[in-house]
Amino acid sequence: MPRTIDRSQPIRRFAKVVAAVDLPGVPEGTVGKVRVANGVSWYRYWVSFDNGIDLGGVSHDQLAQRRDWPQFRIDRESTKLHPDSVGEDAATGEDGADGPATGNSHGVPEHLLERSRLARERLGA
Repeated sequence: MPRTIDRSQPIRRFAKVVAAVDLPGVPEGTVGKVRVANGVSWYRYWVSFDNGIDLGGVSHDQLAQRRDWPQFRIDRESTKLHPDSVGEDAATGEDGADGPATGNSHGVPEHLLERSRLARERLGA
């Protein structure tokens, strides 16, 4: 089910936000204000919450815009009830090809392991 909120855009400074998950000293649903917004590919924020807690390094995924909070909760619940097919494939893929059956418990692709093995042989290591 497609989400109705665009979560790809960074949150601007001084925007009102809501904690989308429980954070240290901040329960889910607590309103706050973004004081500092930074990041290029990973957005993170300094947020002053209404309960008096100031947190730095709060990830973009841990916040929701205050105006989007009701729809955010609806989208999150519908995702839990009807997971996307991509999520189901990822869950089964982790237990399959990259699991212990191939001798690789770290999730490194087999072609990279083979490349490393051949390089060690070439160098006589």
